[in-house]
Formats: sequence, structure tokens, C-alpha cells
Amino acid sequence: MEFKLNSTDLLKCLNHIYGIIEVRHTLPILSNIIIRTSDDLVNLSSTNLDIYCAESINADINIGGETSVSAATLYEIVKRLPGGSDVHISHNEDDSLLLINCGRSKFKLSTIKTDDFPIINDSDLNINFVLTAQELSRMIDKTKFAISNEEARYYLNGIFFHKAEKDNISLLRAVATDGHRLAQYDIPLPQGADDIKGLIIPKKTIFELRKSLDDAEGDINISLNENKIKVAFGNFKIISKVIDGTFPDYTKVVPKNNDKNFSTKTNDLKNAIDRVSAVAINEEMKSKAIKLILNQNKLLLSVESQTKGFADEELDVNYNQDDVEIGFNSKYLIDICNEVDGEDINVSILDSISPAIIMDKSDENSFFVLMPMRI
Repeated sequence: MEFKLNSTDLLKCLNHIYGIIEVRHTLPILSNIIIRTSDDLVNLSSTNLDIYCAESINADINIGGETSVSAATLYEIVKRLPGGSDVHISHNEDDSLLLINCGRSKFKLSTIKTDDFPIINDSDLNINFVLTAQELSRMIDKTKFAISNEEARYYLNGIFFHKAEKDNISLLRAVATDGHRLAQYDIPLPQGADDIKGLIIPKKTIFELRKSLDDAEGDINISLNENKIKVAFGNFKIISKVIDGTFPDYTKVVPKNNDKNFSTKTNDLKNAIDRVSAVAINEEMKSKAIKLILNQNKLLLSVESQTKGFADEELDVNYNQDDVEIGFNSKYLIDICNEVDGEDINVSILDSISPAIIMDKSDENSFFVLMPMRI
């Protein structure tokens, strides 16, 4: 095998497929990247048994072939090569070494035959539809922060994609929750997605896919069944198993009777929360509680630390209902504010012990629920 390619193209490809690899694995082949040539393309692929990534890049092929090489070693080499330079790669099966030449730099890497490399079958994916890169990116961005890291509730360790109905309109909905906050984002149901039953895409898959979407051009082709999902665009594809579990009925925690509403400038609210929370930096979770007190067109935010002190700040808001106060985790509240793109944010509450609804006034597709804290 012998070919030449561009170092920048190679690094971009590695950035897309390297993240899923477990560097120290009992099966050595799973710590490697597979390199295969085809016509005028070089295909690089990786897997951790649950996720499979592959991407092809343009190359000048002199001799075709395939082998596998340590992913960590290859990545560390390539990211140090000069950008835009020619990289010459060759492999002679007789000595089992992969030779890499770039300028005056030369590397010889050990290889493993590709016979034992597992591939996740994607021939049985019977639901197929197309999204734009912007649609898929926003669905992920608006919900991924609420994914749970709690292993005991593994069914919350991802984003739940399913078909939903709102005002007699069919939607594709993404939902994530960790039990303290919930994030939801809707887009019109794409053609071909009518039979989607609902699937939980694991956090690892979500984050690796999101990295690659920054370089996506054109349509995003999605294929799935109840066990797997494939996302493909350009010369890149990722195939992943989905979480084998049942996502809870999240609609039960969405409040229906919140009758106290206020709106204010998103950045004003976020910055005020950040400032008053400074007195509780590096303290226990319970010390990160922020109290919101609402009265006529005023919102008072306050944080008290038993060891550091006290802070408060007043904001002008659009509110003329009964006085009410409620506590939240300040970090969770800032996380939601970070996903509100519009100039104005709307918060709807019932009382001090019920969940709040938070919405972006400029984007009716996004929707957040935040559980209160006792203060």
C-alpha cells in the first residue's frame, strides 16, 4: 500500500473518528484505526463495538491495500505535522510497518492485520429521512446540556428522538433530562420519518456526531431502526447502537398551570446570575442555590454562602402579578440561558415548589423545564 495525501485533510478526518476509540482495550484492534484505499480515496475507520465511524479523503494512490495502526500514535503524529503539507504513507506486509514521511520527518509504526476488526451492520435500517446540518445541530445543541451522567438511570444518558404532535402538526422532537432540568427542541417531521418509534441516542454518539457536523455540507442522511442509527453526510458516516431502555414519560413533569410570567433581557438575567453566584464558587451544590423574588416589575436575585457571604442584584422585568419567590440551581439556570438565542427570555412559574417553564421568545421550537430548589 502506498499513497500521498494532505496533512490538513488527514487531521480533520482523524478529529472526526478518533474520539470514540478506547486507547487501552483488551482487544488491540479496537485501539487502532483501519486504513483502506479505494480508487482515489483513503478510508479511515474506527469502532468501540457500540459506535462505528468512517470517513474517506482524497489521496493519490500508487498501490492499494489496507492495514491498521495505533489510533493514538497516528493522531499524535499528524496533529504535529505542518498544515497543508504532503504526507506520504506506505505499508509493506512483509515487515508489518507503516511508514509515514512528511518533509524531513519519518515515522515507522507497528501495524495489526484488519481481519478481526468488527463492523456494525447497517443493512437492516428501514427508516430513512433527510435533515439539514443546521436542523440536526440545533436539535443537539438545545438539548445535550441536560443529558444525565447518572449511570443508574442509563436510559437518561442520551437524547430521546421521537415523533410528536403539537397543534395537529407532526414534529420530530429531541428531549433530554437529568431529573433536575429538561430540554426539548422541535422541528417539522421530515418526509420518511412517520414510522419512527422513538430512540435514545447515547451521549458519546451525540458529542462525536456534533463535532463532525461543524464540517458538514449538504444534506444529512439518517437511517435507523429500533436498535441502531446511521448518520451520513459527504464522505463521513457514524453508526451507533441506541440505548436499550425506555425513556420516561417526560410530559408528566411539564407543568400545565403556571400562571405567573415574567420576561427580561436574556443577557441581563444571565450576567446577573453569574455575578451574584460568585460568592458561592467552589462550594457544595446546595450552596449554589439562587433565590428569585418577584414583585411589581422587579426581580431580585440573591445568593447566600454560609462561609463566603451574601450577594443580590435587582433587575427590571415585565411582571405585574402576585409577589412570589422561588429557588433554582444557579448553574442549571445559566445553562438554559446559554441556549436562549433571542434577546428576551420568558419564565413561567406557579409557586415556590413547582417546576418553571423557560422559553426563548424568539424561538418557539425550544422549550425548557427547571425544577426548583428549597432555600
